[in-house]
Amino acid sequence: MKKTGEEMITPIKNMKIIQRNDFQNFTLDSVLLSDFVKINRKTKNILDIGTGCGIIALLLVQRSKAQITGIELQQTMAEIAERNVENNKFENQIKIINEDIKNYKNIFNRDEFDAIVTNPPYFEFIGNVSQISNLEQLAYARHNINLTLEEIIKISSYLLKNMGSFSIVFRSERLVEVLALLQKYNLEPKRMKNCYTKWGENSKICLLEAIKDAKKGFSIEMPLFVYDENGQKNEYIENLYKSSDRN
Repeated sequence: MKKTGEEMITPIKNMKIIQRNDFQNFTLDSVLLSDFVKINRKTKNILDIGTGCGIIALLLVQRSKAQITGIELQQTMAEIAERNVENNKFENQIKIINEDIKNYKNIFNRDEFDAIVTNPPYFEFIGNVSQISNLEQLAYARHNINLTLEEIIKISSYLLKNMGSFSIVFRSERLVEVLALLQKYNLEPKRMKNCYTKWGENSKICLLEAIKDAKKGFSIEMPLFVYDENGQKNEYIENLYKSSDRN
């Protein structure tokens, strides 16, 4: 039987990621978001809000030469993220900050980042403690107790450069809310991809990109099905985790 606080190693894309069984582990959502984010040669500085074990930053660094900052409120997770960065030898490109993003004006400069990514807590906390985990660290990871969706979007708008990109993964049921908040803070929704975790059921996950101060124009990309009608996992999903042959 595993003990609370036990560490485990998850292999993905030529990396070994440390996780703990009493903290939120990374899921397919973060892996999908890392692949969804558009990066080009002009992308020099990326911020990952709520980096957790650092998985999004670690996947993005394999696609970009940008400097990536991961900010994480929980000290234990920030320490794990730092270890993951060091163990996978990306110290020169990734920096982990153990801080509350709500102190953003004391940590970062306005218009500092070309891109911001986030896999925020999915569920809205409305005061019903019976609906959240008894483990405080899991409650904060799953419910927006400390940080609301609106705060994340407002902060991101402040920190993004003009025409900078904001990419987020969230529950499809909150799409209308997210779109309204993005436009409220001058982040124009530009493209979206729905993810269907089970064949024949409604979309559970939505990936969305918005551009700061951009003109209107929105595209809905081809949807993603994790499993096909025969219950077989999509090859695209399998490849997101596979390591390459390079050393």
